[in-house]
Amino acid sequence: MSKTGPMAGQGTSGKSQGPRHDLVPVVIGGDIGVYAIGREFHEAFGTKVACVSDGCIGAIRHSSIFEQHEVPDLEPDTIARALSQIGEAAPDAHVVVMHNTDHLVDVLGQVADDLPSNVTCAIPGKEPCRLLSDKVTFAQCCRQHGLDVPETEVAHLAGSSPIEPTCIPFPLVAKPAVSAAYAHLLRQGFKKVYFIHAQHELDELWGQLRDVGFEGDFLVQELIEGDDTYMDSLTIYMGANGKATMLGSAQVLLEDHAPTMLGNPVVMVTRPMPELWEKVEAMLADVGYHGFANFDIKRNRRDGRSVFLEMNPRIGRNSFYNLAAGVNPMRVLVDDVVDGIDAGCLKAEEKILYTLVPTSLIPTYLRDPDLLAEVRALIAEKRVFDPQRYQADSGPRRMLDVELTERNQVRKFARYYPEPTDTSF
Repeated sequence: MSKTGPMAGQGTSGKSQGPRHDLVPVVIGGDIGVYAIGREFHEAFGTKVACVSDGCIGAIRHSSIFEQHEVPDLEPDTIARALSQIGEAAPDAHVVVMHNTDHLVDVLGQVADDLPSNVTCAIPGKEPCRLLSDKVTFAQCCRQHGLDVPETEVAHLAGSSPIEPTCIPFPLVAKPAVSAAYAHLLRQGFKKVYFIHAQHELDELWGQLRDVGFEGDFLVQELIEGDDTYMDSLTIYMGANGKATMLGSAQVLLEDHAPTMLGNPVVMVTRPMPELWEKVEAMLADVGYHGFANFDIKRNRRDGRSVFLEMNPRIGRNSFYNLAAGVNPMRVLVDDVVDGIDAGCLKAEEKILYTLVPTSLIPTYLRDPDLLAEVRALIAEKRVFDPQRYQADSGPRRMLDVELTERNQVRKFARYYPEPTDTSF
């Protein structure tokens, strides 16, 4: 287990004793979540990380801990070729492949069996993944294990039959039932989540989706009131032994509000959630889940109950909060799939402030004086962690990219979410 370090943004101790030459970490993609995973690998094992990407942020492009493997796209044939080449170039090493999007879960599921024998893809089994990635069957599993979910209706977009008006009171939320089947529409201007005030807005959305050929299901859900600070995140790793080997959780303080990034946390405070940990572990064990999972939860402002919104069959964009709070997820992964070590269940229980935005922006969005005081104390104690700010990867060109990214965050919030609201929309 790693422990948090004494300086803001420095990450955790527990670094490897030297580069681990029998391990080739690979991360597919090119966003900040990919950088965080690469950093976790580097902190744990001291080895460079292969980044397979069709385009990456400057923090990766100008990094000293990544080796670039540029590809024209992230489709199955392309990914299979790239991973096969990496595996064949290191036949005596364990090649461990990580990812961080729903699309790549599907892609790796299609190609994993055809890769060289020394390549391991960190993906869950197809049936447990299907069961929990579909928000309809996910809700059923939650109810069976004593986890609350929002009131929900399912709209079937396939065909041309009229979709009945909703019975859920407005305002409400609409979002795709299966994120992977919808991901391509984000590039066409569609949103991850819709905040709907009236039936005519819902009818217009159904028409727009059908016009572009979308035939999946959409969920219409009750709005759980509360600003971003009512959101929670839970991250778990289920080992080959059928038990949780890593547990972490955090209260979200601020989410991204740009339309295509809506709902991605950018500021969090880690908090243990043992009661929820126990129920989530039981649910995942019941369906035979193996690997990382990340849950989006919202506390109802009126009654305080935790409502489970969805599960991501992957580690999540903000995996670094676990490392900052005491547990390096990539060490947990390698213990399980490479070394076969059962270290029990490691829990990320140290309190830290995780942020992807300048700390000067955070007070604007904290209306609870106790929460604001807690955050200011963590800042004063230098318990602030940003995965982008890594002392072992602090070249001037890369750090310029980080500075520019943070300034852009300030501009984004001024444009899309200038002040907090009761609904976070």
